[in-house]
Amino acid sequence: MSLWVRLALVGGMLFGAALFVYALQSGAEERPVDVEETPEKVVVAYDAPPAKPGVLDSSDNCKECHAEIYEEWSGDRHAKAWVGELYTELSNNHTDPNCWSCHAPRPILETGLDSPAEARGEDRESGIDCLSCHRQGNHVVGPSKTHGPVAGRNPDCGPVFDPNFSRSGAQEETAKFCGVCHNLHGTCDEFMGSQYARDGDTCLSCHMEETMAPAVTGGPAKARGKHAWPGAHSERMLKRAMKFEASVDGDTLHGRIINKGAGHKIPTDARHRAIYLRVAFVDRFGQPIQITGVDPISRKEVTDRELSMDVVRLFYRQEQRPSTQIPPKGTLGQNNWRDSTFPIPREAKGGKVRLKLIYHLKWSWPMHRGVLVQEMELEIPD
Repeated sequence: MSLWVRLALVGGMLFGAALFVYALQSGAEERPVDVEETPEKVVVAYDAPPAKPGVLDSSDNCKECHAEIYEEWSGDRHAKAWVGELYTELSNNHTDPNCWSCHAPRPILETGLDSPAEARGEDRESGIDCLSCHRQGNHVVGPSKTHGPVAGRNPDCGPVFDPNFSRSGAQEETAKFCGVCHNLHGTCDEFMGSQYARDGDTCLSCHMEETMAPAVTGGPAKARGKHAWPGAHSERMLKRAMKFEASVDGDTLHGRIINKGAGHKIPTDARHRAIYLRVAFVDRFGQPIQITGVDPISRKEVTDRELSMDVVRLFYRQEQRPSTQIPPKGTLGQNNWRDSTFPIPREAKGGKVRLKLIYHLKWSWPMHRGVLVQEMELEIPD
């Protein structure tokens, strides 16, 4: 065999080997492992692909496929966690680093559910965004059992099913998930010790209400959790959580503030929140009466036409005062109400007493900035 023939054979073998290696490498880049064809769509399940530049770096990545959910989130307090008026004020215009980790957290599935949240260094204006709760590496973790993208959609989010995201998911894990931020003052521990937890409820039972709406843009309406978490900023939720009762006994007015529907203490978590029971008297002719009492915040004697009969708060440490928060129903060894009294002035005999239950997002704001949760008027016998 001539030298040229031998060289041609060797060259052909090397070229064939190169093609074989290239084919193996190309197949490793994208491996559809299952294909299901239907008249409506083609569903392709992929092995989790690597992230690409620009993918999973903001909530805007999620908007294409989850427009309805994105709109729910963007109107919620989570989306405004960094830019909200109250947070801006309390954080001294965003300069307090103690606040950053919960108002602009890194993905908590990456930093861990058994440790406090960690602040991210960019895009803090998005607050608690989609990625804060759903991103884990190259994956978007959620309740969907579809392990892979739908054909025609972005293949780079790598959806992964986790039963703890479903409404019937593990109760303790749900509390831990929320507790990364909301258990700094024991809110989730309060819930786990309540009757609601023993009855099988979760944090989502109240704070992620069920709705009939598409989970994927253009998809069918289905029962799912609404991505809006009503709480202390919702008047409807405040009225669901608390109420008061009052009675007149001789020269004494009795009041009782009741935690009737919150699965945690009221107020919970934030020390700047407060609940006031306000009282005012009028005489038999309907004229307001000046009354004197001890203000429950300053603990100084004050005189006015309307005073605070009681305040419910988790006080700041420097105030060195025990909490007056009211536990949830079923907390072992504790009542889910708080009693207080106020002396009835002699001038009010034959008149009336007017009471108001007012919730404050910040205890030091003027009273008119609070939310009127309930009011009542009682007659005072002669």
